[in-house]
Parts: sequence; C-alpha cells; structure tokens
Amino acid sequence: MSDALRITETFPGYSHDEWVAVAEKALKGQPLSRISTTTVDGTKIDPIYERASGKTPLAMRPEDLPWAVSQRVDHPDADKANEQLLTDLSNGANMLSIPFVGCASAHGFGLAANKESLAKALDGVMLDLVSVRLEGGASGEIAANAFADFVADKGLDASSLKVSFGLDPIGTFASTGTMAPDWAGRSAAMIETIKGLKSKGFKGPFITVDGRPYHNAGASEAQELGAVVATIAEYWRVLEAAGFDASEALASIDVTLSAETNQFGSLSKMRAMRHLWANLMHAAGVDFVPLHIHAETSWAMMTRLDPAVNILRATTAAFAAGVGGADSVCILPHTLTHGLPDPLARRIARNLQTMLLEESNLYRVTDPAAGSGFVESWTDEMGSKAWALFQTIEQAGNMVQALKAGLLVDEIAKSNAARNKLIATRRASLTGASAFPNIDEADVEVLDVAPLAAPELAEGEKCTALKVVRISEPYEALRAAAKAAGVPTVFFANMGRIADFTARSTWAKNFFEAGGIRALSDKGFTENDAAVEAFKASGSSIACLVGPDGLYEERGADLAKGLKAAGAKMVYLAGRPKDLMEALSAAGVDAYAFESCDVLAELNKIHAELGIAPQAQG
Repeated sequence: MSDALRITETFPGYSHDEWVAVAEKALKGQPLSRISTTTVDGTKIDPIYERASGKTPLAMRPEDLPWAVSQRVDHPDADKANEQLLTDLSNGANMLSIPFVGCASAHGFGLAANKESLAKALDGVMLDLVSVRLEGGASGEIAANAFADFVADKGLDASSLKVSFGLDPIGTFASTGTMAPDWAGRSAAMIETIKGLKSKGFKGPFITVDGRPYHNAGASEAQELGAVVATIAEYWRVLEAAGFDASEALASIDVTLSAETNQFGSLSKMRAMRHLWANLMHAAGVDFVPLHIHAETSWAMMTRLDPAVNILRATTAAFAAGVGGADSVCILPHTLTHGLPDPLARRIARNLQTMLLEESNLYRVTDPAAGSGFVESWTDEMGSKAWALFQTIEQAGNMVQALKAGLLVDEIAKSNAARNKLIATRRASLTGASAFPNIDEADVEVLDVAPLAAPELAEGEKCTALKVVRISEPYEALRAAAKAAGVPTVFFANMGRIADFTARSTWAKNFFEAGGIRALSDKGFTENDAAVEAFKASGSSIACLVGPDGLYEERGADLAKGLKAAGAKMVYLAGRPKDLMEALSAAGVDAYAFESCDVLAELNKIHAELGIAPQAQG
C-alpha cells in the first residue's frame, strides 16, 4: 500500500469508549441513549457502533457487473409506449418493466394485456439483448401467455430471452382483496401457465414475490420482508406439489422490494433478503440457489407537493438499492404522482442510474457496507424480525390464510400508527410537504393521458385489501383545501428586532404554510400598537406572536389582548414558554406552535376555525 494511503498512521485512532466519552461531554453529561432512536417496528438505533467482527461481504451480483437499469413501459397507447422505450433503450436502459392495466404498480396506467399491444410496444426491440419484467397483477397469466404468443409470432428462441413473467396471485390478493375463484384454483392456473411457458423454452423466473403492496400500505422493512418470505414458502410448496424439485422451484422465483429515502434501512433490507433466502433453504435442507432481487423506488415516499424533491428521494433510494446488492433497479419518475410522466421526467429517472453507475462506479465494490457495525446490526435485527413474522404467518396456516385472517393488516397498522405520529409531529420531515413548503409552486407538467379504470375483478375468496398510502397525503389534503379556499393568511406579530424573531419566524412560517396558510412574516414591531394596526390592515383573521421568551414575558399578554380585540379569531404563539403559558392563555393566546407538537392536529384545527372545507386524501 502507498504511504499516502496509510491514514491510520497519520491520524490517531480512538476507542469506542473514548468516542462515547466525547459524545456524552457534548450532551453535557446526559447518557448517550438520549439520542438513540427507534424505528416504527421497535428496532433501536444507537448513535455509535463498533466495527462488526467476523463479517464478510455477501454474495450479490456477479463481480464487477452493474445492476440492470430498468425503465417502465406504462403508456396506455402502445405506439407511444414504443417511442418511449426505444428512447430509453438508446440512452442507458437495458431492462423494461411492463405494468399492465389494473395492476397496483401501474398507478392508473399501463399496457393492455394482449398480444397486439405487446407487438406494437415492443416493435423494433432486440429482445435477446435486453431483460423484460412483466407486472400483470390479476391479469398475470393472460399477460404471460400474450408475451409468449408474441415471441412465437416473432420466431424468437424463448430460451435465449431474459424474461421475468411476474406471476404473483398472492400479492394481487393482498392488494385487491379478491382471489378468483380461490387459492386452489388460482395456484392451479399459475402452475398450468408456468408449465406451458417452460414447454415453450422459457427459463423464467416465472413468479415474482412482490413486497411493494406491503411497503406501500405502510409496512416496516421487516414486515415487508416477512411477508415476502412467507409468500416464497407458499409458492415453493405449490411448485413442489406440482412436481418441481427444490432447485427448479426456487429458480422459478424472484423478488421485488421497495427502496426509500431511509438509505441505511433500504440498504439493510436488500442485504437481509439475501440472508433470509439462504436461511429458508438451510431450514429446508436444500442446496443454495441464487436469488434475483429487483428494487423499485418507493411510491409511498413520493409527494405531489414540490415533486422535484422526489428526484433527491429517488437518488438516495436507488443508491441504497444498488449498494445493498439489488440485481436490477427501477426509478419511478418524479412526476408520477401527478400523472403519466413526460419525456423529461423519464430522462431524469434514467440518467440518475447512469450517474450512479458510470460516474460514481457504485457497482464496482461488492457489499461495501459489510463489517459496518450499524449496517450489520440492522441487517441482523431486520432479518430476525422478518423471520419471526414469517413463523407467525406459518402458524396461521400459510400466507393466504394469514391475509384472510387480517394478520398482515393488523401488523402493518401498528407500523402506520408509529409512522403517522412521526409525520404529524414532523419528527420525520417531508421536504416540500411538511418542511420548507413552497406555497407558490407552479403546476407540474405531465402527459395529457387520463388514468384508466381497473378491470372489474371476478368474485372469489376475500381478504381486507391493503390500502396504498403515500405518507405525505395528509399535508397534501390540507394544502389542496387551503388553495381551494383562496390561500388564507396568518399575520405574524414579530416582536423586537430581526435578530430577536428570525429563528422562530422561519420555523413558524414552515408550520403554517405546511397547511397552506400563507405567513405574512416580513416585518418586526417594537411597539404593540403598531403590530395591532398592521394586523387590522393585513386582512388576516388569525395571528401569531413571534419573538423571544423575554419579550413574551414583557409584552406578550398585552399584544395577545390587542390582537383579540382587533378581531383575531385565533391567536397562536411560536414557542412553548412553560412558565408564561398560563398568563398568556388567559390574555388570549389560543394555541402554541412548537417543536414536536402535533402539527397536523393544529393545522386541521385552524382549517376548521376558518371554515375551510376538507379535501379527500390520495
């Protein structure tokens, strides 16, 4: 090694105990546990970890090979879809993900599940040079057979094609709540389709165990993984009952996972999936078969508000998926929450991956997080929780029985409750939605294509469908309602000089504008009378006192009385001066805006006071 790289001889090393001592000194003697955090499924995240010993890199992608860059083929017009995908394939993509109309991952768009649409969409595509993923949902068998017929008509060698057929009746059951006619009938149809595809020379994988329905309903990382492992086990049983040996059955299955802005959580999830796959085979006493993991950036994390921030979210998520060992990655274009993305949005999604692969060279190091105490600890904890959930599902009978019993819905509800509290209090902030909102953001450009109605599902077995929820929806509903009401305002009675009120004024501006209430916050007042007169002239019906605690004590009560006398329906105060709150409330302060308060509850209270009609979420 070059002497220039021997930084350990240049910089002194410090022990774990020495780091802890320095941190506790910064915390003024308080224990380090004070800054530990807890995930929505109860995993404790410590601030400092020691290097994990005895850990080696996981077997992931073949050495020095990049992950596949996947682009969605979701335009309902097959000719337009063809234009899009040819552009994608000419500019860096080497995999096509094809969601069909009605499947959850199509988000209201997608191709029709027939041979004619596929023939138009894939015209001019050299299928022996690219990979294809089909996402058929309830039409899975129809889409798979349509693709096989298209390949036969083209005279292509099916055995030379890299196609994941995406059959997942259990995942469709979870997302739609219906399985026709029942599990026995659907599994038989799936087996018949797989055997037919194999007889034509296709190698698969034929089944995709999709974690997205669980993730998009609010599942934690461990819950998504637990559901995936339980689904793998059930498909494995069905395949073996149909005469497939273990290696043939496992080679017929791949996995799709969501990746989100929690970089280390998503990275650890990809790694934990590798462990769980190996554990499943070890528990069954069969030889190891490699697993293909496809990752897609999270729909649940995407916002309608300030959608350009979705580019940053997707970059973080794709980084985590790639470094975590995903074999292929698909980035959802940042404007998809507004409709069908235009060419620019698709180009950005495509180029983000090109940048990560070709400029950052992220794929060149296998499992770079191996040995990290934090990542290894979270990988193990996540895997343990996922395996425990898998065992709980198995005790219920199997994954289908667990869905019918509502077990997954109940488990995911616990994570949602914990996450919703973090979102409401802004301890988990959403840039552009709950934090740093742009109340004057421009309209978003998308293609002029109306979403399609999902085909009606045949009657069959029922379960409680998992509801897809984007985590920013409560703030989006408030912003939409305020916009429809003409964007009401709140007057800021800033007290003192700029230096006295700026910090709290900035925080309070974010607080109110997250709910679509425009903050009139540019002036400071050294006299109460001037603030009251300015409020009268502002046209606002609510006001907020903003300043340091010293001025609240000196002038706050009189200012609150003056604002109330001037007609303020509500008077807020930025901060939480505990020793002053009783007197301030008696003087007319109705509520307090402070760090860790329930922002959503307060904003809904303001909307109700102003008579703003609520808007539906979603």
